[in-house]
Amino acid sequence: MDNYTVQDLKKIVRGNPTMQISLALMTASSADDILSQINPAIDYVLTEFARTPKERFNRTEDGLSMDLVTSLRILGFQASHDTTVGGHCDIVIEGKFNFLWLGEAKIHNDYDWLLGGFNQLDTRYATAGIGQDHGGIIIYNKGQRTDRVLSRWADHLSKSRPDVRFLPENIDGYAFSTVHQHRRTGRNYHVRHVIVSIYWDPDKS
Repeated sequence: MDNYTVQDLKKIVRGNPTMQISLALMTASSADDILSQINPAIDYVLTEFARTPKERFNRTEDGLSMDLVTSLRILGFQASHDTTVGGHCDIVIEGKFNFLWLGEAKIHNDYDWLLGGFNQLDTRYATAGIGQDHGGIIIYNKGQRTDRVLSRWADHLSKSRPDVRFLPENIDGYAFSTVHQHRRTGRNYHVRHVIVSIYWDPDKS
């Protein structure tokens, strides 16, 4: 193994998302390198959630977030749940190079509930410093039609927070991204909003 280069290892793990993420984290040389692995990691874990809705449906908000954090730790992230960063933040990812990513997770009840989560992330938790200017909103949807929920959430956010600008990313009703000027630092703060369906109501006929 001593004779393998990083490029060799990247070729070996190609096609295996968990090993690709773990290798990228081990060889990260900047905060941006760590950041580049967060969205693929969260998407991978939430895909697994969506494959097991029966087991997830009755989990609490904290329970689901702890499941997510555990999975991120297995992938190699320095992740924690309910850690104090300006308050008790649902998902905290720390790392080398003074890196910090914060996520607020909500079971979808109504759109003001989601807005409260966004405002908590923005005004209570986020530092918006260098290497700390990205975060996420994670929506656990126990109802039908995640595409409609995400679209209506985007509309509600736009009307409630006119300072927020929507970025081009919009992944088939699964995720969108926003940016706004953070009032603490004046830096742009980027938030990715992602939803996962854990709806479980099989036809018993």
